[in-house]
Amino acid sequence: MSYLVLARKWRPQNFEEVVGQQVITKTLKNALTQNRVAHALLFCGPRGVGKTSVARILAKAVNCERGPTPDPCGICPACTEIAHGTSLDIHEIDGASNNGVDEIRKLKETVAYLPVTLRYKVYIIDEVHMLSKGAFNALLKTLEEPPEHVIFILATTEPHKIPVTILSRCQRYDFRRIPFQDMIMHLEKIIKKEGFEADEKALMLVARESTGSLRDAEVILDQLFLLSEEKRITFEDARSLLSVVDSTVMMKVLECIIKESPEELLTLIHQLVDAGTDLAYFYRSFLLFLHDLLLLKAAGDRKIPLERGSEEIHQMQEMIRPVPLEQIEHWIHLLHERERFILQSEYARIGLETALVRMIHLKQAVSLNSLIRQLEEKLGYSKDASIPPKSRETGPVSPQLSSSPSNHRKPTSHTTDTHPPQEPVDNFFEEFLRFAKKRAMALSVQLSEATGFQWRGKVAEIQFPSQSFALKLLDTPEKEAQLKALLEKFTGHEVARVVFKEGGDIKAPSGNGQETPTKGGFREHPVIQDILGILGGHLIEVKPIEKDQRR
Repeated sequence: MSYLVLARKWRPQNFEEVVGQQVITKTLKNALTQNRVAHALLFCGPRGVGKTSVARILAKAVNCERGPTPDPCGICPACTEIAHGTSLDIHEIDGASNNGVDEIRKLKETVAYLPVTLRYKVYIIDEVHMLSKGAFNALLKTLEEPPEHVIFILATTEPHKIPVTILSRCQRYDFRRIPFQDMIMHLEKIIKKEGFEADEKALMLVARESTGSLRDAEVILDQLFLLSEEKRITFEDARSLLSVVDSTVMMKVLECIIKESPEELLTLIHQLVDAGTDLAYFYRSFLLFLHDLLLLKAAGDRKIPLERGSEEIHQMQEMIRPVPLEQIEHWIHLLHERERFILQSEYARIGLETALVRMIHLKQAVSLNSLIRQLEEKLGYSKDASIPPKSRETGPVSPQLSSSPSNHRKPTSHTTDTHPPQEPVDNFFEEFLRFAKKRAMALSVQLSEATGFQWRGKVAEIQFPSQSFALKLLDTPEKEAQLKALLEKFTGHEVARVVFKEGGDIKAPSGNGQETPTKGGFREHPVIQDILGILGGHLIEVKPIEKDQRR
């Protein structure tokens, strides 16, 4: 048959026709211009991005009658022989089927002979990573110091499998996936030259499904030419041929998740199964769809390049406007966790359905950092809280009591037998709490429940309400020592003891740990209620803290 498939018919014949590899073609053209072409080159990259095509163009460039030249004429005998694959001096070797030591030894024997008709003998070894360890070792010396008339071009999709001894002897070029817009433009050019027409959405679908491989896109386009009627490629033709799930279906699935409608969601999955949709393919497509949503949400109003139409992008932006970024992250993480259940199980449908229903229940998820921020704000803690000035170096002060930020009741003011007297400072206890928050957050929260404070010589007395849970936590030798050290640092003077007063009776800290708050009082504690409100939880059980646990 004389028919030539598009991938061969539209193979680039010079550097200008190569799509999406401008850096590599520019480097090679400069090497040809300056007569600095390396004797061994390694072309790395995914399938269908132009590695073998560039190798053939380079072979033409060094052997063209006008060359070596960055612009081979394409009409001289050397160029035409190379283009048709009939040249005796251009050897294309399949590394997968010629991977033994014997094959490489035969290659080494032919390397020494001069070219038959061309200026250079060029050896193009495709999928070179398939060579055996022995074959690589046999190639080492020849690759490092070949005859002047020989150029080696190695091509691979898996450079990490090539020994470093080979890599160090080659000039490496990394081919990238073909950019989305470059591929669209190339496909439009082919369609126009072939006398066809195509919908924009159809071309975008072909380009997206080819995942950066231009050869894959050309193969798909070849099939669409056969499927289309009246030489027009429609979106439905492309969708049917590729068996892809329309993005509108994925938007409906996402809408069910946002609306918290598991019934509609499961009905959609049932319809997909009845239509014969590959659920593993749908899973991958939906995961990529969520990835694009994440990019759109993170970008905000800024435009970012996505492999989707402008109308589709606008619909996606409107859909996720009320959804927080953390929520989309949770969805992606959940789907990724269920990957094995969906892709490697006989029960892919069950895995997919449970994962999507679980995404509904994650709708109100909040990040840990957000919860911590809310708790800090509710408990009156701020990283920017001011530290009292060092104006107390002259000695401890006689405080006038005031309420802490977390307590609505004003503590009573007592100043009996203060030591040393001297300059009363307003809101002493409130300033001390701010000072403590920067050094002992948990201690400052417990102290914020105090209703009174007074000095008795060098003894600090702190009053708490009856049955105070905070008092039970503070009533330990360790906490007393910590509080004593903070007071000394804050006032600049020695503090002999810290005692606590519960209700109307002053008592020294006993640390016996026998008294516990009533369960009812604990449940009604304002700090506990605030925490439960922020976390959206409820108390299941209250356990007293034993003496050994406190210490």
